[in-house]
Amino acid sequence: MFRLENPEYLWILLALPVLAALFFWYWNRRRVALEKFADRELLDHLAPGMNRRLPWTKFSLLLLAIPFLVLAMANPQWAAERQEIKRRGIDVVIGLDVSNSMLAEDVQPSRMERARYFASTLVDELVGNNIGVELFTCTSLMQAPLTTDYAFVKSVISAAGPYQISAQGTNLGEAIARAEEAYEEGSANHRALILISDGEDHDGSAAAAASAAHDEGLMIYTVGVGKQEGSFMPLTLTNGRKDYVRETGGGPATTNADPATLEAIATSGGGQYYPLSGDSKALATAIRAKVDRIEKQEFESQSFSTYDSYFYWFLAPAIVLLLIEFMLSRKDLRKAAEFEV
Repeated sequence: MFRLENPEYLWILLALPVLAALFFWYWNRRRVALEKFADRELLDHLAPGMNRRLPWTKFSLLLLAIPFLVLAMANPQWAAERQEIKRRGIDVVIGLDVSNSMLAEDVQPSRMERARYFASTLVDELVGNNIGVELFTCTSLMQAPLTTDYAFVKSVISAAGPYQISAQGTNLGEAIARAEEAYEEGSANHRALILISDGEDHDGSAAAAASAAHDEGLMIYTVGVGKQEGSFMPLTLTNGRKDYVRETGGGPATTNADPATLEAIATSGGGQYYPLSGDSKALATAIRAKVDRIEKQEFESQSFSTYDSYFYWFLAPAIVLLLIEFMLSRKDLRKAAEFEV
């Protein structure tokens, strides 16, 4: 199969008729000027070494060299061989807690910001796998289906926040059950769920849900963000004023991170609990090492053709033509210098 690696350079060929028109205009003005200076017989005596064909020869060489140079830059290529590449990996769903408790600023800049940054770092570490994003509070939403469009996945993560799900509270058991629906059939034992949360759970069924999911071939890892000490949850009202999430009675509500719940989920889900307290990159690398141990499945095969370049077929004659034109120009300059002397 034939192709041009850089076909955009072919537009330069449109300059050829323009150059030809400019040369004919120049040649006509030159001829008129010489006729005004002297008639042809007298001009032959005044400049016996003048070669009237030389400018045409040099311009023709230049005009021939340009297409060869353009084709060399476009780089004609022919397919050498076709290779089939098989991609292997697992299905990974990143579950991100977007409940109001994630607004707490007991870790800087906030639990939500830290969780988003870590989730984005995790996507970079898990490249090669199918990745999806689930947002959850007391209900869950698959915001990004399993995909290899990692830029899209990261854009979903960067926009995640409590405003995306109006119902509040946290139900980790519901998040696990909804994540199970996202995996493709036949991917059992080739799938993982990574829950990023402060651990607050208003249902209490998460460990049992994790155990049931693990029996179906799902590995569950949990990442805890936030501190166990009580913390207020600041928010910005529609008028721009700052306030706090409040209790029914009107006082500011507090939230406490619950790492014990996340540890129980990870243990029941066959995975491991990680506190998000240090270097996000190092933690993402540690989780990737665990995920890499999960048996991989074969995804779709992709075929690629390798190409051999043949630009030098056109570069060589272009160089030869330009060298000849250069030598003729130097010869013409020497004669002009002799004539002046």
